[in-house]
Amino acid sequence: MASAVQARAAVPPRAGGDTPEDVRGWAAHLRAYRLLLSFSFQTSPWHAGAYLSVAALQQIIYLTTTYGGKLMVDAVVAGARDAALWAALVWAGSYGAGELCQRVLVSASVAVNERVGRLLDRRLVGLLSGLPGIEHYERPDYLDQVALLRSQRGRLVMLTTATGMTIRQWTILLGSAVLLARVHPVLLLLPLVGLGSMWTGKKAQAIQRRTEEANAQPGRLRRHLFETATSASVGKELRVFGLADEIVARHRAVAEQIARETVRGAAQRQLLGTAGALLFAAGYVAAVALVLVRAVRGQATPGDVVLAIGLAAQMSGSIAGVIETGNNLRQAIAAAARYMWLEDYARAAAPRRAADPLPVPKRLTNGITLDRVSFRYPGTDRTVLSDVSLVLPAGAVVALVGENGAGKTTLVKLLCGFYQPDEGRLLVDGIDVRRFDVEQWRSHLSAAFQDFARFEFRVGETVGLGDLPRIDDPVAVQHAIARAGAEDILEALPDALETPLGKPWGGAELSGGQWQKLALARALMRDSPLLLVLDEPTAALDAPTEHALFERFTAAARSGETRGAVTLLVSHRFSTVRMADLIVVLDRGRVVAAGTHADLMAQAGLYAELYNLQARAYRT
Repeated sequence: MASAVQARAAVPPRAGGDTPEDVRGWAAHLRAYRLLLSFSFQTSPWHAGAYLSVAALQQIIYLTTTYGGKLMVDAVVAGARDAALWAALVWAGSYGAGELCQRVLVSASVAVNERVGRLLDRRLVGLLSGLPGIEHYERPDYLDQVALLRSQRGRLVMLTTATGMTIRQWTILLGSAVLLARVHPVLLLLPLVGLGSMWTGKKAQAIQRRTEEANAQPGRLRRHLFETATSASVGKELRVFGLADEIVARHRAVAEQIARETVRGAAQRQLLGTAGALLFAAGYVAAVALVLVRAVRGQATPGDVVLAIGLAAQMSGSIAGVIETGNNLRQAIAAAARYMWLEDYARAAAPRRAADPLPVPKRLTNGITLDRVSFRYPGTDRTVLSDVSLVLPAGAVVALVGENGAGKTTLVKLLCGFYQPDEGRLLVDGIDVRRFDVEQWRSHLSAAFQDFARFEFRVGETVGLGDLPRIDDPVAVQHAIARAGAEDILEALPDALETPLGKPWGGAELSGGQWQKLALARALMRDSPLLLVLDEPTAALDAPTEHALFERFTAAARSGETRGAVTLLVSHRFSTVRMADLIVVLDRGRVVAAGTHADLMAQAGLYAELYNLQARAYRT
């Protein structure tokens, strides 16, 4: 029981737990910010540094240009030609420097964003595909966060840009406040008026975040329905069963739900934005009126009027810019929080390594034992496997049979290390499988599943993926194809192993049975796995072909060619199953019988009932 508790402790919290929307506080935000910013300096330190420093410099230059305009106006009004020329030189020089800074900013941002994007893609692919188990594919909270993370990838990439833009906007805002204060201290109230706009902007961003969260799951459903309606693999059933209108109706319903949520959020944000803009407009009118009155009284120069009007107008844009860049920065940090959540999930889901891991044996002597194994899928109360004790003898062909839902595929998942049992142990030659490194254990097994992958690469690669060190070994690949009985596929293809597969890439299209044969060949690439799992691996093949294949597997196992490996077969065809050395009958998560075909038929139990039912079906 203690081992089961440890295994569960490694599973990250479920929905409603430590998800990104629960990550509040400055510490979490700072961690997210530092993580994303570090990506820029890892991939492009010079460009990232240049962007952040030039972002502030450009705005200082802009303020110099604005002040140079004031000096020119005052010099012209006063008739001071030399002063006007110097002011014009200051204005022209600062303007040119500002344009140069803009070129640097564009170049640096492109370099940083492109390199950070490449790094993020690598890390995201690694995180999403490198999790050791498969529980996350069944977790709605995980799927929602991944969907949001995919849609917000651009925000992650552009965090450095958002930081630089924030620096630019705050530099111009504070610099404008200083220059306005030189005209009259009361004008410092103008930025304070903008705080109202900043507050409304923050509230608008919160509404945007809530809208995105609310639309995450409906958005996934909308994409699923769209892919269903446009997928070639579903097209035949759509037409035969007349499902087009039904799918379109469901897509329209969920799209309207998303639209309602989006429009409602947009309307609320627009109301907040309008209120903030009206508040600042009132402050702007008052500021301009003040400066004009002072100029009329001779208390301010014409240049002060030009400076105040220009800066006050710019202040509106600066405050809007601060709000926008602040929102962009918060969005990037929120996306970073999701990325950190995914990293934390992967870290928590990683199997606990034994303090003193043992090497996986090179060959089996006794076999694989399930010792009082029980299992429930996480988040459910239904026991799928209950107190299963079973020995899979070394060198034997073992068949698992039972009705749908009996627990056959779940047992396979446990053997492959996709899940850990809640109770009991899996022993390999007497050693608890938890004492092995999970990747090392998987490197000593191979599998072909009913829901096999269709890798649309070259034929040789599609098969060779089953043993990466030998993916480019044509002899090994052809041997695996021969063992799977798939030579006829090579004969029908124009370039044999070099033929690309998949119509979308201009390659050859295969039938379901041909794809399954290649998947079986892929599983046979490893010469001597300790465990070969064949979970309905020939469901798309005809019965005689399946029978011939498994006769070959059985003969290889009995001749010692498999070096003690256990071949575990899950099949609904009893003509194939009867060849196994050991047949295990599962019913409602329990082992109800085990033995040879002759033994089980003599017992007249569930196996004999199922066998006779199928035999009568074949005879009729």
